[in-house]
Amino acid sequence: MKTAMFLLFIGLVDAIEDNVVAAEVSTSQHTHEIMYFPLQLFPCELEEGDMFYFSYVDGVTEIRCGEPPE
Repeated sequence: MKTAMFLLFIGLVDAIEDNVVAAEVSTSQHTHEIMYFPLQLFPCELEEGDMFYFSYVDGVTEIRCGEPPE
């Protein structure tokens, strides 16, 4: 039986310019860092102020748009 490990990082879009997303992302140390991502990584259309999150399950990383489920 596989054990699922679930970690979660939440991001908030600060700006989108030249197909680059600048976002404030929570870290595992409970701090917030500005990070930059290619717009093509996101599975949805983003606007400034949108939330997204990273989901890590069984070694697979996914970016999902919106607020994480509770």
